[in-house]
Amino acid sequence: MKPLGALRYAYQEIRDNYDDRFWWRDRFLHRIVAPFHLSAYPTRKGSVDVISEDWDTLVVLDACRVDLFEARADLGSYDEYDIVRSRGSATQEWVQQNFTGGSFGDTVYVTANPFVSREAGDAFHAIYEPWLTKFDEETRTVLPEQTTEAAIEAHREHPDKRLVVHYMQPHHPFVTAPDLRFHGWQIDDFDGWTEHQEETGLKDATAHGRPHTPWDALYMGLASREDVWGAYGENLDVALDAVADLLEEVDGRTVVTSDHGNMLGERTFPVPMRVYGHPKGVRNRELVEVPWAVVEGEERREITDDGTAAAEEHDQDVVQDRLEDLGYV
Repeated sequence: MKPLGALRYAYQEIRDNYDDRFWWRDRFLHRIVAPFHLSAYPTRKGSVDVISEDWDTLVVLDACRVDLFEARADLGSYDEYDIVRSRGSATQEWVQQNFTGGSFGDTVYVTANPFVSREAGDAFHAIYEPWLTKFDEETRTVLPEQTTEAAIEAHREHPDKRLVVHYMQPHHPFVTAPDLRFHGWQIDDFDGWTEHQEETGLKDATAHGRPHTPWDALYMGLASREDVWGAYGENLDVALDAVADLLEEVDGRTVVTSDHGNMLGERTFPVPMRVYGHPKGVRNRELVEVPWAVVEGEERREITDDGTAAAEEHDQDVVQDRLEDLGYV
């Protein structure tokens, strides 16, 4: 973009968003914090390359913090447990860093998250898409038991392939807490604003359609950390139950991990601002430290590489709708 065009673009953005605290926060994160983290410190050095690790089945719990996993999972049920660093702090970034542009003809991917299909749909021998075929209209997500069902089907049809099973949980929407679903939420009649929220402009954020997510609501003071943390944990519980069902049906060595974590108001650096959710490129430990829990299984799978399949074309409006339902847009 030419300098004059860049200035016009910047002016237009500031004119349209000058009173939106969320916009200013995101600009600081994307223009200052993320570039510093990726290029100076801590960078992605030492992050795990998931595809090169030793597993037959890789279970991905979307947006699962280490401390949440350690609090809700039975760590004693795993043969090994460790903490590793993820290549991404958001699903799109994680997929791009691990799979985009690759060729993994020995791997079948089952995904409840549309970003996998969009960013790396042609990288695998086959891809199963419960985000498209098993979406639950009531909860506005893919329920974990539906992801397990798709994964069992994929394993039966491809018993000689590595299997990645990407659950949407514990990422919101929180299936057990409908009061913390904010897609399309109306706030016109809310009269509980504090003086601080009035003075800092958080009330004005509703003019821009906020909150979109539980993290927005937490930032705005419309939800408590206790309530959000509890619902987040319950979302992990339902996912872990579905993972247990999966482990009864698949053989080989299984690793349970996550693509990234979440921040619930912890401060980042070098700008000491509070962060909520999982912005791309931010390398705080709450975002990039993820569990690595191993179940050995009785027999290893004999894996063969039979090449990759062309990605199916999807209606981009459907993809966009699903991403909005899941709080990404």
